Amino acid sequence: MLSLIIIAAAHFLLLASAAVLARKRRRIFGWGGILFCLLLPLFGPICGLEMIFATEPDPSLLRDMIMRKDKLRRSYVTPGAEAPITAPMEEAFFISAPDVRRKMMMKLLDNDPSNNVELLMMARFNDDPETAHYATATLTEYQRQTEMLLQQSQSLLAKQPDNQEERLNYIRKTEEYISSGLLEGHLLERQRILLKKELDKLPEEQTDMELGCLRIKNLLELRQASEAIEAAKTLLNRFPGREEPWLELMRIYVECRDARGLQKLYEEMEIAGVQWSYAGKEKKEYFLRGLV
Repeated sequence: MLSLIIIAAAHFLLLASAAVLARKRRRIFGWGGILFCLLLPLFGPICGLEMIFATEPDPSLLRDMIMRKDKLRRSYVTPGAEAPITAPMEEAFFISAPDVRRKMMMKLLDNDPSNNVELLMMARFNDDPETAHYATATLTEYQRQTEMLLQQSQSLLAKQPDNQEERLNYIRKTEEYISSGLLEGHLLERQRILLKKELDKLPEEQTDMELGCLRIKNLLELRQASEAIEAAKTLLNRFPGREEPWLELMRIYVECRDARGLQKLYEEMEIAGVQWSYAGKEKKEYFLRGLV
């Protein structure tokens, strides 16, 4: 009996304390909260005290929690504090302070250099010496590793000339290296010649549209227009309804300034029933400008 009296006394003492503190801290409880504190011995008033001393929630966090599931309303949430100091990497190398450029540079170094070659090439001419140094060193290392991988692939193909999977890997890596813009002059032409040799070794049934167009473009860059025309016509015979071989043929005639060949090709296209995409029509109109 005595223990029940002690528990009841402690319960009402805590309840009275919660009521006084709630009024003092201007925390108003609804009737549901008051009833909860009253009916639950000891723990009810303790929970009330916890709510009284709890810190006020951040309104911005509450707003974000409400809007998080609504994609439309979420776009109107006020941007965070970091938004005013962020900028695209391309612009940061020109307009930011040197310390910001260096931070951006270090972020690039943590990623795969092959995904950021253009940015690194831009950064190597930066007026900040440290930024330019890191960019140049990274590009040099990227070139070294790429050439080493290509040499390993060439060595493997020399031992296994029928390994078409490795040949395709070599072709993709070489094309990526050529497109990077790091190569110029003799080095660029040498890689294009090596690419041509491997493309020529591919069986016709393994030469899809992408590889066929790559072969044509590579031959054109090597100033072998006649071979490029033959390759384009071969691709056209395999895929007569596709627009890509026609566009490559038009590109060859335009770059070679062969108006007669372009006119003849236009006449053939009119009766070929080519399935043109919107982008393909734009390219066709560009190539045929002045002819029709």
